[in-house]
Amino acid sequence: MSKKYPALYTTSTKGTFFKHCSINKTIYFELLMNEEQALKNSEYKEYMNYIQQECYDALVHKFITSQPLKVTNDRIPFVIFKSNADFSTIRLFCKAILDELYASTGIDPKAKYYETETIFVEINKTPTMLRKNNIGEKLTQSPGFKNNIEILEGSHEKIDSGIVTSFKEYEILKAEKEKVDDDEIVEW
Repeated sequence: MSKKYPALYTTSTKGTFFKHCSINKTIYFELLMNEEQALKNSEYKEYMNYIQQECYDALVHKFITSQPLKVTNDRIPFVIFKSNADFSTIRLFCKAILDELYASTGIDPKAKYYETETIFVEINKTPTMLRKNNIGEKLTQSPGFKNNIEILEGSHEKIDSGIVTSFKEYEILKAEKEKVDDDEIVEW
C-alpha cells in the first residue's frame, strides 16, 4: 500500500519549479497575537498583521536555495520547499523571528507551527499513474494538520537579527506613508 500525503491544491503550476503531483516539504507558520496587548494598543495589532506577511517573505528569501513557494489553500498560507529543506533549520529560523519580535515589541510572541510532506496537486489535471494512490485529504482538512499544530516559542531572549521590520521602523514607515498621502491632496 502506498503512503498517502496531504494534498495542497493549486490552479496552475506554470511559472513555478514545482510539478503536478510532486511531494514536497511544507510548513505552516502563523504568529499568535497577544490579545490583551492588541486591545490596549491598536498600533501593535496593525504591526502584527503587517508582520505576518513579512514572515512568509522572510522564509521564502532565507531558504531561496530550497526553491520555496508560498501557497494558500482555504485562505491559509503555507510554504512548500522543492529541495534541500531541513525542518530543524527552518524551525530555528522561525524561532529567530519570534526572538526578533520580542526584541522589537517587548512582548514574548508565540506562533502556530506545523511541518509535513505534502503532494502538490494541480486542479482539473489527472493525477500521474505513479502518484494517484498517494493523494490524501486536502491539507487544511486533514486530521494531521488539525491535531498536530504545535505552539512555537522563541528563546525568550531579545535578539535583533534584522529579519523583519522592527516595531519602531514600522511606525516610521507608517508616518512617512501618511505624510505622503497628505501631500498628494491637491485643492483647486
